Amino acid sequence: MLVQCIPRPDKFLRYNSNEHPIAVQLGGSDPERMAKAAGICAAYGYDEININCGCPSPKVKEGSFGAALMLNPPGVCAIVDAMAKTVGNVPVTVKCRLGVDDHDSFEELTKFVATVSSSGVKHFIIHARKAFLDGLNPKENRNVPLLKYDWVYELARTFPGLEFSLNGGLKSIEEMREVMGEEKKLAGCMIGRVAYDNPWIVGRIDREVYGDQGCDLSRKEIALKYSEFVDKEASTCNGILIKPLIFLFAGEKDSNKYRRFLAEGSREEKYKGNPKQLIEDAIEHFSQLNPSALNKTHD
Repeated sequence: MLVQCIPRPDKFLRYNSNEHPIAVQLGGSDPERMAKAAGICAAYGYDEININCGCPSPKVKEGSFGAALMLNPPGVCAIVDAMAKTVGNVPVTVKCRLGVDDHDSFEELTKFVATVSSSGVKHFIIHARKAFLDGLNPKENRNVPLLKYDWVYELARTFPGLEFSLNGGLKSIEEMREVMGEEKKLAGCMIGRVAYDNPWIVGRIDREVYGDQGCDLSRKEIALKYSEFVDKEASTCNGILIKPLIFLFAGEKDSNKYRRFLAEGSREEKYKGNPKQLIEDAIEHFSQLNPSALNKTHD
């Protein structure tokens, strides 16, 4: 898609300068096209270019990319080699699963890592589940296969010259601290779904993991600052830009009414071209329902 849409790469690649360090993930199996896409991304100043070797959707099986690439380590090496020649010093990383279908032994996983790292990849982000290309849909693949954190820890011990980050099932700061214990030897951990389902947790990460004491904003302040950002970035009331706020009040009384206001408002004619007003009105609406939730901070 990215290579096909070269005249309009901004649609996919534009970001705010305060988002650094920022990575972009690419999916594909053709080295030449992947290298071309990587070159476009590198020109946008991305700090890392990641190859998707973990997505288990039906499309990836048909196109032999995503998790299907774990069945073809030499093919991944060819992609890495082609991309590295295009992006210069920008690191190329790999995100993958523990295995695919019946190819799910630890020996096969170590062979994949050993082969792919020989092409120059130094950092692997591991979703600590296998993937089923047959029998499970993408949503089920995020939850049904068993988590095996110990396999990721063992990879870090087996390949001390490489970096490994763990992904999958992490829902709390405490769980993140547990997997990042010094004895686990991991470079990092990745959260995805929880950042969408409960974005309020991200503020705790800034404070408790990175020691950023200057980010102690209330949820109302966060929403209004975000509305200013959206106002500058969007010419229409784009539902995608509204989504990050949908679960800002997760767990609070009447948060479902706030979510409904945003979801329905993003489709209303009066908010088209004015997403800032929609956010401000949603906050005002919620202030009538649960004012105490608006002013909560992480203190």
